[in-house]
Amino acid sequence: MQADTGGVLFVHAHPDDESMATGGVMARLVAEGVRVDLVTCTDGAEGEIHDPTLDPEEARPRLVDIRSAELDCSIAALGGGAIHHHKLGYRDSGMIGTPANEHPDCFWQADLEDATRRLVEIVREARPVAIVTYDENGNYGHPDHINAAKIARQAYQASRGEDWAVSRFYEIAFVRERWFELMGAMKSRGIALPWDLDDRVPTPGADELNPTNAAALSQVGDAIEADEGDALDFGRADAEVTTRIDVSAYLAQKRGSMDCHKTQRQDLGWLLDLPEDLADGAIDTESFVLRWLDGSDVDATHRETSLLGD
Repeated sequence: MQADTGGVLFVHAHPDDESMATGGVMARLVAEGVRVDLVTCTDGAEGEIHDPTLDPEEARPRLVDIRSAELDCSIAALGGGAIHHHKLGYRDSGMIGTPANEHPDCFWQADLEDATRRLVEIVREARPVAIVTYDENGNYGHPDHINAAKIARQAYQASRGEDWAVSRFYEIAFVRERWFELMGAMKSRGIALPWDLDDRVPTPGADELNPTNAAALSQVGDAIEADEGDALDFGRADAEVTTRIDVSAYLAQKRGSMDCHKTQRQDLGWLLDLPEDLADGAIDTESFVLRWLDGSDVDATHRETSLLGD
């Protein structure tokens, strides 16, 4: 039986964001009887359509409904109905500099005080021990990820001193060393890298890219080709990670969640198609940085194996 309070609340930007970075730990928490809340800030209207069973032109006008169904599928795969899901109701903002950024209903144009109020209401109801979201740059600079991280921080700060105060605040950490180990193994086996990165990823021992998540890899590759060093502030070094969660017992649920997001196959599908040993090594641990504990900064040497501090 799942607890009514004292769980973990995940703040994600789009449908599909929950699956690769946090799907395993969500499934594990549910299995352990811990309350799990998932907040999805936008509708995914600007996502691509890579489901081979769909005609992109026909599907585009219905993409919000399609991605909503994919998200329902993902949540069911991870929690079997136990996950408390909340939609903030904003439109997907697309990438920085695109016309979608100017849409009046998009998250990038939202009144963040109002968005934070919406999130605070959810936090007050759920009363989690921990909030999980992205770093200040949204992990890879997507405007919706940036705003999701902003309102999560503001909601955490708003809880200080309240009887519903949240103790722990986490940032998702995509560990650059693990990504480059995977990329190197793929190259050595002749497995095509995602987004035509074969000519961009350095050989082991060379200067490393710093990806934060699957979608960011292509942007990092472009930045390296353009010699834009400032664009390489992606990912976290392994030494910065405070919290590593073993989700190896929940890979079936995590893969099931990822497979639900068929329109976003370009981000997730290549991981599902890897040989089992490489795939397992890529997704069997989920990593985080504990940023705040009871309102105070956390020392970089802190180490733990649970989002609940166990």
